[in-house]
Amino acid sequence: MVQVKPDFGPGEIRSYLKVSGWSPVSGSELAELWRFRDCEDKVVLVPMKPGAPDFAKRTNILLSDVSRLESRDVRTVHDAIATVYHDVTDLRASHPSLSDGSIPLEAGYELFMSAKRLRVASAAASIRRQGHFRNFPLRAKDQAREVRLGQTRRGSYIVPIISQARSPEDVYVPQQEHIDIEIEETLFDRRVTATMSRALGVLEQMASSERRPTGSEIADSVGEGVSYELCRALSKVVNAESVAALDITFNWSRVASPPPGSSNRVEFNRDAIEIVDEVSNRLKSQLYTHEHVLYGVITDLSRRPDEATGRVGIETLIKRRRRTVWFDLADEPYHLAVRCHDTGTPVRAQGVLASPPGGIATMEVSHFGPDRSLGTDA
Repeated sequence: MVQVKPDFGPGEIRSYLKVSGWSPVSGSELAELWRFRDCEDKVVLVPMKPGAPDFAKRTNILLSDVSRLESRDVRTVHDAIATVYHDVTDLRASHPSLSDGSIPLEAGYELFMSAKRLRVASAAASIRRQGHFRNFPLRAKDQAREVRLGQTRRGSYIVPIISQARSPEDVYVPQQEHIDIEIEETLFDRRVTATMSRALGVLEQMASSERRPTGSEIADSVGEGVSYELCRALSKVVNAESVAALDITFNWSRVASPPPGSSNRVEFNRDAIEIVDEVSNRLKSQLYTHEHVLYGVITDLSRRPDEATGRVGIETLIKRRRRTVWFDLADEPYHLAVRCHDTGTPVRAQGVLASPPGGIATMEVSHFGPDRSLGTDA
């Protein structure tokens, strides 16, 4: 039996089994028995004490049983359990000369650097929609330090970026009174990955079109998270020597639904990069109005029967501090805000923010709705 050192606990094991069709049938503080659907002979034992001397031994028996039942090797099952609360983004550089699984040093350097550049640009766009940042928000730079790189993989050269999705506990209750700062920090990782996926999907669509993108289309792409810096990150790695194409695959955590409208895989070759460079130059040379993006929960609602609009207060994080931002919504979006409040659904508001120090923060909202990057709805 293949032996691996498990780097996860009972929580990850139970979540993985739950989303894979297993359910608990009995248990105690020491161990639980789980059965696969209604199959009487497909039962595994889950050790529940990570500090116990035999935890690794029992976990290896579990991995062996699950790998046999799923017809997958033990290492693959181990990695799937270890990353059940994470999104894994694979950056794969390909070229006919990469058949031996190695990559030229300079191309490898650009691939690793582009992994960081893509995350920082996407994190910045998750905070503000802006065509050209020049100076990234500090929170965007910090986010790139928090994600992890997995082991590189042979074949074509693959670099996995591992980021938080959420655990089953990272949810809000109906009529939530305050946001949880720790949960919001965790959810930001998923929001950044969702922004990266949508932005790269829009870029791929423009690059694969039979005509050049119009100025209006490029301006609209900023609203999806495209920026000069994101385009440059792609261009640098694809234009590196010995790299003919870059494809990016998003492997979404199984405990959080994939964001609606997100792309699971995008690809850019040298021809596509010509269009990306054109978009990049337009974003750098032309001024596009930037808008802030807020995430949080609805904590205040106010509207009189004869009023056309309702007043909404959303509690959110601004520079990692909890603040309430006020804005007005028309009839339909106001009722949507009421439903989000009643169900505890996190929301997303985009628009022009005014947050004077010590004063009341307000926003002129252009887009409002549930935060779909988390796989939630209202």
